Amino acid sequence: MKRRLLPIASLLLLLLLCAIQSCRGFSCPDNRQCYCFEELPGEHRVHCSANANNSAEAFDLQLQRHDRLAVECSSEPDWKDFMLGQPLEIGPVRSLLFVSCSPPGPRDAGRVASILGVDSVDLLRFVRMRNRTALSRSDLAAYPSMKKLLLSDNDLSQVESDRLFQDLDSLEFLELRNTQIPLARDMFAGPVGGQLKTLELGVNGYRRIDSGVFRGLGNLEMLVLWKNELERLDSGVFEGLENLRTLDLTMNKLTTLPADVFKDLVNVEKFNLGLNNFSSLPEGLFRHNPRVQSIKMLHNKQNLTDLPAGLFADLAELRQIVVTRSGLHRLPEDLLWGCAALHNFTCDRNYLQTLPRQLFRDTAALESLSLSFNDIKELPDGLFEASSKLTRLDLSKNHLISLTDKTLLGLESLEYLNLESNDLQHIHIDAFRSLVNLKVARFAHNRLTLRTGLYDVFGLLSPFHHCHSLEELHLAHNNVTEMHSDWLIGNTRLKLLDLKYNAFNYLQSEDLQFVSDELAVDLRHNNISRIVLTRLESIAGNRSQPRNVFVDIAANPLRCDCEIYELLRYLNGDMHPNVQNYVHLRPGNLSCAGPEYARGQLVAEQRARDLKCLVESPEARPGDPCSPDARQACACWLRPEDQALLLDCRSRGLRRAPDWIIDAADKRVTKVELDLSGNELTKAPSMHRKGYEKVTSLNLAGNKISEIDETLLSPQLKTLRLEGNNLTRIDKSMLERLVNSSQLTSLGIHDNPWSCSCLARDLLAFVQSNSGSNQLSVVASATTSRTSLQQQHQNRRARLVEPRQIRCRETDQALLDISISELCPALPNALLIVVCSAVSALALLLGCSLALFFKYQRQIKIWLFSKSLCMCLVSEDELDQDKIYDAFVSYSHSDEDFVVKELVAKLEEGPRPYKLCIHTRDWCAGEWISDQIYKSVEQSRRTLIVLSKSFVESDWGKLEFQAAHKQALAENRSRLIVILKGDIGPRDALDADLAAYLQTNTYIQWGDPWFWQKLRYAMPHNAKDVESGGSSSSSSSSTNGSTATTTIVAGNGTIGGQGSIDTATLTTAATTSSSDNDSSNGNDASPAVLHRLEQPTPQQQQQQQQQPVPMKKVPPPTLPKPDMTRITWIDEHHRTSPTSSQASTSIINGSVIGISTVNGLNNYHHHHHHHNHNGQSAAAAKLSFSPTFIAPHCTTV
Repeated sequence: MKRRLLPIASLLLLLLLCAIQSCRGFSCPDNRQCYCFEELPGEHRVHCSANANNSAEAFDLQLQRHDRLAVECSSEPDWKDFMLGQPLEIGPVRSLLFVSCSPPGPRDAGRVASILGVDSVDLLRFVRMRNRTALSRSDLAAYPSMKKLLLSDNDLSQVESDRLFQDLDSLEFLELRNTQIPLARDMFAGPVGGQLKTLELGVNGYRRIDSGVFRGLGNLEMLVLWKNELERLDSGVFEGLENLRTLDLTMNKLTTLPADVFKDLVNVEKFNLGLNNFSSLPEGLFRHNPRVQSIKMLHNKQNLTDLPAGLFADLAELRQIVVTRSGLHRLPEDLLWGCAALHNFTCDRNYLQTLPRQLFRDTAALESLSLSFNDIKELPDGLFEASSKLTRLDLSKNHLISLTDKTLLGLESLEYLNLESNDLQHIHIDAFRSLVNLKVARFAHNRLTLRTGLYDVFGLLSPFHHCHSLEELHLAHNNVTEMHSDWLIGNTRLKLLDLKYNAFNYLQSEDLQFVSDELAVDLRHNNISRIVLTRLESIAGNRSQPRNVFVDIAANPLRCDCEIYELLRYLNGDMHPNVQNYVHLRPGNLSCAGPEYARGQLVAEQRARDLKCLVESPEARPGDPCSPDARQACACWLRPEDQALLLDCRSRGLRRAPDWIIDAADKRVTKVELDLSGNELTKAPSMHRKGYEKVTSLNLAGNKISEIDETLLSPQLKTLRLEGNNLTRIDKSMLERLVNSSQLTSLGIHDNPWSCSCLARDLLAFVQSNSGSNQLSVVASATTSRTSLQQQHQNRRARLVEPRQIRCRETDQALLDISISELCPALPNALLIVVCSAVSALALLLGCSLALFFKYQRQIKIWLFSKSLCMCLVSEDELDQDKIYDAFVSYSHSDEDFVVKELVAKLEEGPRPYKLCIHTRDWCAGEWISDQIYKSVEQSRRTLIVLSKSFVESDWGKLEFQAAHKQALAENRSRLIVILKGDIGPRDALDADLAAYLQTNTYIQWGDPWFWQKLRYAMPHNAKDVESGGSSSSSSSSTNGSTATTTIVAGNGTIGGQGSIDTATLTTAATTSSSDNDSSNGNDASPAVLHRLEQPTPQQQQQQQQQPVPMKKVPPPTLPKPDMTRITWIDEHHRTSPTSSQASTSIINGSVIGISTVNGLNNYHHHHHHHNHNGQSAAAAKLSFSPTFIAPHCTTV
């Protein structure tokens, strides 16, 4: 009971004390000038007007906690009216503040202090003093017991300072910062100096301080002169400060110091000399200060370059030296000699390049050394031999290249080593032999590989293998490529291993077997493309105790192939639970950098069971679908979850399945899923081929397969898809094999044109019996033992995919809706009689029709052809029996080489030569070109158009196309053969008819590997020609064997209206044979003849003999063909042999055909060809005749 009442009593006592404290004697003044109120418990505010008749507030008193009273003046009131002279009952006050007030002055200072009742105040502070000259000795003397006087940030430049503080014999702390108070000689002499310990004179703009100013301050311990304008100090400026402990001269403009300037400071302990302009320092500057403990010289504004020899020597109590950013280039070797108590030496941000070997000879107590931000390139061996107590060494941001085995020798107590941002490339394997207590090693931003060449049973050792106490190892931004065994096995206390931004490209299970149970490993931003965790489960198998080992692998260019399968299993939680306890991998935003099909995918979002990767055989082998050169045929994917090879051969235009799939020796693959859907296969692959025995899924949907057999099945096949093919029926034996397949679980045969005759009764029973229970059963027949066999295989189940879509092609009716009686109806006798009668009547009618057809065969065919009916009954021999040529070749002159050397040369020779019509060879000179175009089209079985860019630009080419196109439309027959040669430009620029024809008809592309086969197939190939070996083409000679030679000597006259010719003599010698032979063989004229020629009649020959012409016999020239006679015009003056420039013509079987000059075809050449330099057609020049004769049946001009 007593224990319960004790806390309650304590609480009540506390409340009582607070109440007493809040009303500790303060009472609100009882007059009309003031009113007061309590803002917070223990805090009161009093507002007083200037006098009894003025309502304006003049004084605002705020009594705060902690014995603090603030008097704020809202204007410049008269202190004589303050509180009407009535004292305030405030109680004890320790701190008094005058805010925005003028000092009361000699007259009112004592009265105000009396009214406030603050005679025993400890701290007095004036804030924002209004009158710069009003502060007097009396204002301070009214508070004789004060210990702290704060006058900072007031303008006291006009104050008489020589006797200002004389009455303050208890003053210990005087703050005169930023007051500009003048320093008068002996201003601190007298009683004030007896107790003063701290004097703040900063930010007052002093340029110099006279000697004797500080005389009388024998007990002063801290003198602050920071941020003034001091440029020099006299030797005796610190006279009388024998007890000074701290001297602050920072942020002045001192360039040097007298050697004895500190001679009077025999007890000084701290020097702050930073932010000055020192260019040099004298020797022995601190020799009179044996008790100094700290010297700081930070951020010197000029380069000090050198320190004098022995500057800090023999300062036995010196514990700290800080010389930062002072422009030092060198340190004297004896700088620290005799500094036995030195604990901290900092020389950062200078220009040191090396250190003297004996610099730390006497600094056995040194604990912290910082030399960062220098230019140190090497350290002498043995530099730290005497620094056995050094615990912290910072050499970061230098230019060290290597560490030898003696560089850090002697640092047995070192716990923190910072060598970041150097140029380190090599560290000796024993460089850290002495660092047995090292806990933190910072080596980031170097070029270290840490390849020591030293191995133990667990792998490669790093130079840190001696550091068994290591807790943090920072190696970011280096070139480390592998995990070292001492990090894994040797350092049991390791807590942080920072390896980000290194050169790791591979991570395996063995790299994660850390002995430390509290460890964070950072492997971000490396080059890790492979993570293989195959053995992680076996490594962590017996580690059930949870550990805090975290490995961060984010921001790496991971290649998401099949090797990440185990990583995904880990991230999906599919590994043994012990693995998750053993190590915690943090993928973060780790995404796939490759292969291309996986680029950008977050690894953490992937599932191991869905992982598949493209694979290919190591070398190209014929027939291998996974060969590197067969990627266009099939894409080979490997799925590690079930070690399945997925062959994706969809929609590749394949006409046959791969010859073999996979090598039997490939242990990575246990099954194969082959997808051949959407191709051009007409036959299903055999499962007896190499590798097909592992096929578990076969997709043949969307092909052209019309039948299947038992070779399609294998013992491993589970899924078979045959929908969308041309299957019309399945044999009964095949149906039995489908059901007997022990592994088949899915079968798709829908969307095929199934024939629903009585022969399909087994298929019907198969579909209907396996559509309800998804159970494939054997269908022996429609009527026998189906039930018993079905029960025999009742445990074999497969899914028949979309059985409702298995339909008859005749009625589009689903097989599920057809009964066996509908499929095979039993015909009654009456119906049988009707059917037989109908068949007999049809047979009789058919016989009569055939008799009438054979009698009037030709008339019927003509009528059918005119109506485009039963075109199969009308052969090309009958339709084209009056055609002279097999094909008329229409082309542009720029394509003449192609036509002559390729088309004509190939088509007019060989076992099946064709007879071609070429305008340069077979046209009659002098006739209208348009007439000859239509005539050539009419007389040819085909029109062969060489479609090129030049042809498109030719007007005659358009005319030739239109003529052929119109004839084809009129006959409703395909007469045109278009050969596309080269680029013809945009289709919208073509002739409308030509563009429409190309959009609706196929053409032959020059350069197609099957060009000649396609072209010959498109050419006429009737049975008569094939049987007889082909009619004579332009390359064959006529069968009559006749030859004739005619030479014409031209005199004055004109031929064909083209120019004049002199006297002509015509000599003819001809040997002719029977015209019956010529006409019976069915051959046309020779290739050298310009047009189809006829045998001259005997009357024409007799008429020619009766009109003799004076002639001069000339030996007949050699003729290219036996049935040609060349007529040569010979100038009677020269009488020379014919040349290429002389006129010539041809005679067939002794008949003069016609004469014309080369200009006779110029009109056609102008529009249809390019001209040569002589204005002649290039075609005419090639055929070696210039003026062209016209055959007797041609119309002359």
